[in-house]
Amino acid sequence: MAAECREERFEFARVKGRSVVAGFDGGTLTAAAGALLLAASDRAIGLIDRFPAA
Repeated sequence: MAAECREERFEFARVKGRSVVAGFDGGTLTAAAGALLLAASDRAIGLIDRFPAA
């Protein structure tokens, strides 16, 4: 019998006093969403330009 997990919310550790919560009740999702998050992060903080210095 396969295990089944049905969490709708997952709470992460607090960051600078703010709660961080992920919801998994979004219906049909795409694997391309990671690329959208990476692009938004890059625009916000210049993420890609920081790689050579790391």
